[in-house]
Amino acid sequence: MEEEKGNIPLEVRSYVVAQSQIGVKQREIVDLVQDKFNRKIAQGTISKIISKYNDEGNCLDRPRSGRPKKQSEKQELAMINAVENDRTLNATIISKDPILNPCGLTARRITSTLNDHGLFDSTAIVEAISPDIKEERLNFALDFLEKKRDWSFCIFSDESDLFPDKAGKYHYRRYEGERVELDLGPTYRWDPRKVKVWGSISYDGVGTLIRYSENMKATDFIKILEENLLKDYPLLRGTRTRQGKYYFQLDNAPVHRALDVQKFFCNNHITTLIWPSYSPDLNPIENVWAFIKERLFKKNSQLTSADQTWEEIQRIWYFEVNSIIKNLYDSMPNRLQTVIELEGGRISC
Repeated sequence: MEEEKGNIPLEVRSYVVAQSQIGVKQREIVDLVQDKFNRKIAQGTISKIISKYNDEGNCLDRPRSGRPKKQSEKQELAMINAVENDRTLNATIISKDPILNPCGLTARRITSTLNDHGLFDSTAIVEAISPDIKEERLNFALDFLEKKRDWSFCIFSDESDLFPDKAGKYHYRRYEGERVELDLGPTYRWDPRKVKVWGSISYDGVGTLIRYSENMKATDFIKILEENLLKDYPLLRGTRTRQGKYYFQLDNAPVHRALDVQKFFCNNHITTLIWPSYSPDLNPIENVWAFIKERLFKKNSQLTSADQTWEEIQRIWYFEVNSIIKNLYDSMPNRLQTVIELEGGRISC
């Protein structure tokens, strides 16, 4: 009996996969299909069905090739209006929306359409900031430019969640030359490969990188500072009569402003730098985290666990980050000048 030609019904394909998953050999599945469905299928065809399921996770038919569908002007205009009203809509979301995409266009085609209308993808500024915060940032920039502070004596530090998925960035659509501030809410994302880290940098290079697992408490932060900060930068410590050579940048995260943490700095006579609220764009260590995330994304498919991600993060931190640090420090005056020009607004990334 020759193999039947034509489309193999979904129930047959599902049966083939089910038998394979319980360990039945492919040559035996040939006989089982013939007995159950009175249908002759070659072992090679069964192999293709199983391979497709392993690759794609389903037994559905692939879409047939042919002339791509075209949107009407009315449908295209509706898509553009939707994006103008919600700049966070991306091509993938639109492609799955039957109202915005009744023709079933691919995400690639939708991206091309949006680009043709001048709506280009940009990395989003995460939070809109209030006039009071803008004024605080402006005063900070004016004060420090006037003082001509030597930033090479500042130690910057921060925590970050690092993982290989590009979705860690927010994206939005904007017209060329347009500034858009968006309130996108919490920036947290769960990923089984995510690693929480704390690190510090100086003008001369990186300090010790620390991995932690839970949400950081004041006691955890103090332990990190005690075991690493003063060991890496002993000249941070001063005395009652002498200020340390370096000073320490600290943002306004609650754990950083905890009373016990402030006592640690006071007891060790460490000079801390008062930092304006909502100002990660001024902190060069944020650029370090972005640098690491870009490197991780290039190995996205190779990193399958948090431990593998951590190994790669350490390699990047200790062997690649030092090459960019001096330029980041040297950019501080330009950052402050940009804040002044924007009247306290955010620096576009």
